[in-house]
Amino acid sequence: MSLNSYSFIDTHAHLAMLDHAPLEDILARARAQGISKMITVSTHEESWAANEKISAASADIYFTLGLHPHDSEKVPNCEKALRSFYAASSLKKKCVAVGETGLDFFYNFAGKEAQISQFETQIKLASDWNMPLVIHCREAFDMLFESLKKIGVPKKAGVMHCFTGTTEEALESVKLGFSISFSGILTFKNGDALRATAKEIPEDRLLIETDCPFLAPVPNRGKKNEPSFLPSTAAVLAAVRGASIEHIAKITSENAIKLFNL
Repeated sequence: MSLNSYSFIDTHAHLAMLDHAPLEDILARARAQGISKMITVSTHEESWAANEKISAASADIYFTLGLHPHDSEKVPNCEKALRSFYAASSLKKKCVAVGETGLDFFYNFAGKEAQISQFETQIKLASDWNMPLVIHCREAFDMLFESLKKIGVPKKAGVMHCFTGTTEEALESVKLGFSISFSGILTFKNGDALRATAKEIPEDRLLIETDCPFLAPVPNRGKKNEPSFLPSTAAVLAAVRGASIEHIAKITSENAIKLFNL
């Protein structure tokens, strides 16, 4: 069977950022490749309405609300802004997570204190709204775990998106209740360590994503990423785990549906 004979869920796409082709064409290509559902993820205040609008136009697209660590200093009262937007939304049933939030001490585009404060605010929001967190973390897992334990992991926990940490960090995340999502990085030539980590994740915590327009998987590396490329990542994950692509499609879809209540 060809890859597009299976059904996949892209749990992390930035559809509002895609400008290399008309969105309707991008979505048509995704559906032709068996992408049955997509979650378009917010990162900054301007993206909230854009992603809500995209979700409103398609039954198979959901959205998130959150503030990326890079933008932590751009919305001083993040809690008030997020609560106000969510309260006014007529599409609450399709808002499925808080995020993309977290900590990034690799780029440090925002101060560490601001990042930690905004992350902890969004942990509380996820608990209040009974939603999972979509977490971005680079070079900051120790502090990330400290904040989660301090504030308390939300009931639905969430996902470590586009995971690039160590196997130990992945397993600690799983212990705290989180799922681990793999992107096109899993297919990269220098991805041996990440592929080794992917072998160790319990299958009920596995997710896949594109993180488009970033990180297009092999054989499309160098292009603008889009949801139609997701099966390439799924194929590598299947090979790494000694599973069929049909099985990977099934379990990652089931996991996404359960976590995000799709």
